[in-house]
Amino acid sequence: MNLVECLYNNDMIYPDYKKCSIVDVVRTIYKYCGYQYKLEDTNKEIEEYIENKKHILLILSDGMGSNLIDSLSNEMLLKKNKVADLLTVFPTTTGCVLPSIATAEYPSTHGMIGWYNYNRDRNIDYYTLLFKDRYSGKNLRELDINENDIYVCDSKMNKLKRKTIALFPEHIVNSDFSKFVLNKNRVAYNSVEEAFKKATNEIQKNLDKETFTYLYLPYVDSESHYNGVYSKEVNKVINEIEEQLIKLKNQQIQDLEIIIIADHGQIDVIDNDITMDFEKYNKYFYALPGIDFGTATYYVKNDKRKEFLEEFEKDYKDRMYIFETDEFIKNNIFGKEKISQYMKSNLGEYISFCKKGLYFVNTIVDAEKYIGKIKGSHSGFSKEELTIPLIVINT
Repeated sequence: MNLVECLYNNDMIYPDYKKCSIVDVVRTIYKYCGYQYKLEDTNKEIEEYIENKKHILLILSDGMGSNLIDSLSNEMLLKKNKVADLLTVFPTTTGCVLPSIATAEYPSTHGMIGWYNYNRDRNIDYYTLLFKDRYSGKNLRELDINENDIYVCDSKMNKLKRKTIALFPEHIVNSDFSKFVLNKNRVAYNSVEEAFKKATNEIQKNLDKETFTYLYLPYVDSESHYNGVYSKEVNKVINEIEEQLIKLKNQQIQDLEIIIIADHGQIDVIDNDITMDFEKYNKYFYALPGIDFGTATYYVKNDKRKEFLEEFEKDYKDRMYIFETDEFIKNNIFGKEKISQYMKSNLGEYISFCKKGLYFVNTIVDAEKYIGKIKGSHSGFSKEELTIPLIVINT
């Protein structure tokens, strides 16, 4: 059974980037904001949903997949104004998708494979977004690794012709990744209400200019992980976002378009955690497994590959599926554009993904934070994880 057959046979979906994707959305927005693209690099279908308004507010609500939006009351703004379902990029993990938002590139180009990554040139396991070593927790700058060594594609937000503002939670507003996304005009907030209030104020301060405002909201994702996708805690966050959207719409800011997307959806965990006995498996690896908890890539020593596969398939039969990385590359799983050498270098020799509704605790550090505690997961191939909403509200 090949990779594509495995996906279809196990109620998962193949990421067909001929359909409208999250990359198409941000490329359209950035084109409206003055970044020059070749005609073949943009998707005209997205222009049927998004206008070129004077003020564009892009809200990325982490983890808020189409399955969640579709479960809401028909009277809610979030549901009433959903104009399309989109395909996000694979792997469906924040550490991969947020770089696609910033760069407007597929993972096949920008090379950020997930929450966990490995740099072959420096022989270092690191956290993509935290910009830290996985073992020591040190910032990569302390190890003489600079931003440009890791984030090899430029962030398009720094090249727009509009007044551009980005809002992040206070604890990450000045992180290395946030600075990469936008090197100035970053605004901190500490709640959904404060985020919308500050976003509104920034737009109103610049009514005479064309503006682009980016608002990153992490709350749906974090609540889904620890309480489940359809939990009362997630519902509370959704209602807070809905309430703030109504307030913003009632401001009647002229020529404002609010665009809401997600980086990925989540799926409820249906069975016990999958864990790895690293004391057993470390002898096969030259680096720690990468990507995230639903999908993992393995860096396996040449002389250990056969033994590793035999043990893996015995230990994880019917819970995780594993293929050579070349299967993913030849099937364009990471994007419709040719895979970059940098992306290839970040991947291991094999990639596994979990059976739908399962997840793999892919860490040897702080594993106790996750084992037995995760109720919602992502980074896999399910429809729930890959399908995100495009919500458009004009005032």
